[in-house]
Amino acid sequence: MRIGWLLGWAIPTGWFEPLARAALPDADHVFRVPRPGALANLEAEGPFDWVAGYSLGTLLLLGDPARTLRTERVALLAPIFAFPLESRLGGTVSRSRLRQLAGWLQREPAAALSDFYSRAGLDIPAAVPTTAAAEAFAWGLQRLDRDVVAPPMPRGWRGWCGAADPLLDAARLHALDPAVAIVEGATHHPAALLRAFALEAGT
Repeated sequence: MRIGWLLGWAIPTGWFEPLARAALPDADHVFRVPRPGALANLEAEGPFDWVAGYSLGTLLLLGDPARTLRTERVALLAPIFAFPLESRLGGTVSRSRLRQLAGWLQREPAAALSDFYSRAGLDIPAAVPTTAAAEAFAWGLQRLDRDVVAPPMPRGWRGWCGAADPLLDAARLHALDPAVAIVEGATHHPAALLRAFALEAGT
């Protein structure tokens, strides 16, 4: 089984990869970080048995549903229809907070990333990003600020959101689309969401 991944905002491949491999050890995983052209790059690596997104990656996949990368099996972990609280589509972070983070990222990138990881409950060590990574992070924040996708997900897509996710309202997401399952005890950390996906994928 081949799985093509589009990861979340500021999520290092080296941190996410062992979590994915632990949950789905028999799969061949291909990882891409969210940046301009990421979907096209992932498509070039196909075909896949599953295409999966995590956090920001889900928003990008939902924003281009016609590009299912030659598979109808799409899994969304911590799915985002719109991230700002003001959109009332399941996000819990205010737009002003997002814009503060964007400004902070320009001034003190390591401190801004550390704060985000702490608030999201992600055990990722923050470091000063490279110029290319910083540009990708700024682009990703713009997408989180502006992009809106009307629910529900395309037919046949599956989603999972942690009941204790500090960035997303799982109950609201489930109400908007019952295909978004609530994972009890889970947060924004992908480990429990990966295990739920593994059950769906039959591994």
